[in-house]
Amino acid sequence: RGNAYPTREFLARARQENQIKSCHQRQAEDETFLHIIGYCPMVQDARIKRHNQLWELLADKAKNKELVVFQEPVLKDEQNELYKTDLVFVKGYQAFVVDITVRYESKPTSLAGAVVENVKKYQHLKDQIQELTNVAIIKFTGFPLEAHGKWYQGNYKMLAELGHSSS
Repeated sequence: RGNAYPTREFLARARQENQIKSCHQRQAEDETFLHIIGYCPMVQDARIKRHNQLWELLADKAKNKELVVFQEPVLKDEQNELYKTDLVFVKGYQAFVVDITVRYESKPTSLAGAVVENVKKYQHLKDQIQELTNVAIIKFTGFPLEAHGKWYQGNYKMLAELGHSSS
């Protein structure tokens, strides 16, 4: 959390200008903690695995509650662009469009910002979600988790709406 991990950028601080700060894989970018966790191709498989573990956990929990679960439905918008949200849960007459995000916490509001981004990204697909799920009430949300495991408080509300314990 203190950004004191011995990255090339960190080790080059207060040293000569010719100290190498660039990433081993992407020479154009400085090897910072944010770069390693969020962008570096060397850890991309680990990021995807972390995302998919959370995706599977949520899908399995919803199936145990006997919810209808659409996993990664491919949807086309009015401009024929393809979108693939992570999960769509159907509970009664409501659908919950959930997009999972695992990100590095670079500022205190980054997890709340992730939810806003996810809602904006998918809310224009309301008609397509209604056609897919045959329900009238659609709720869009993100399900952000910080790379170190910090939990977004809004995730509890979404889980409770799906019938899960908030603990």
